[in-house]
Amino acid sequence: MGFKDLFSSAGRSKSKLDKHIKTVQNQYAQSADRYYAMEQLLEMGEIPAIVGLMKRFTMNASKSIEDEEEKGWLYKRLLGLPLDTVLPAAKEFCLQSDNIAWVLRVVEELASKQQEWDILNALLAHHPPGYERDPSAKLQLLTHLQEIDDPRVPDILAGYVEDPDEGVRYFAVEALLDIGEKRSLEPLVARLGNPAEDSLRLRTRILTGLARLGWDVSAHRDVINKAIGNDHTFDGTHIKER
Repeated sequence: MGFKDLFSSAGRSKSKLDKHIKTVQNQYAQSADRYYAMEQLLEMGEIPAIVGLMKRFTMNASKSIEDEEEKGWLYKRLLGLPLDTVLPAAKEFCLQSDNIAWVLRVVEELASKQQEWDILNALLAHHPPGYERDPSAKLQLLTHLQEIDDPRVPDILAGYVEDPDEGVRYFAVEALLDIGEKRSLEPLVARLGNPAEDSLRLRTRILTGLARLGWDVSAHRDVINKAIGNDHTFDGTHIKER
C-alpha cells in the first residue's frame, strides 16, 4: 500500500481490515480485544472480512477456556450469516488454510448437498493423494468425508489408501473398514499386497478389519497367505483373529 493510499477511503478500509484480522489471530491478545475485532469483521460483512474472521479457528489462544468459548461463539455467529457470503468465504478459507475442521462444520450445517460437494470437490482437487509437507488439512477433509452418507465417499477414500503419508493411508483404511462396503475389498487387498507398504500397523489393521467384516477373500489367497502373520489365521476363505 502506497503512502497516498493510506489516506484514501479504500486504503483506510484495507488498513482497518488487516488490523482486525491481525488481532483475531493474536493468541496473546486480550480476549475482549479479539471479540471486538471479530465483531468489527462481522459488521464489515464482505467475503474478505469473513475469510479473515475464520482465521480465528487457525489459532489456539494462550488460555484454553477462552479459546474454546471464542471458537464456539464464532461458530454460532457464522451460522447466522447470509449463505451467499459465508459459503464463498468458507471455500476460499479452506483452500488456503491447514485448519479447516471448524469451517467444514459450518458448511455442513448451512450448505445444500450440491453446495457442500462444490466445496468438497474443490478441496479434493487441492489435496489429492500425493505428497504434502503438512497433511493436516487433508486428514481433516477425509474425516469430514467419512461422516457423509454418500455413495461417492468409499471410492474417494480408496484413492487415499495409496497416499505417500502413512497417517493418511491408515486413516483411509480405517474409514473404508468402518464403512464396510464390499467394493472396498479390492483397494484394501491391493495395499496389503503392495511390496512398498512398510507399515506393520496398517497391514495388521487391514487383516483385522477383513476378519471382523467376515468377507470371503478366497479370490485373493496368494496375497493373504503372504501377508498373514502371528495375529491372524486364514482358512482359504476367511481371515480370523487368533
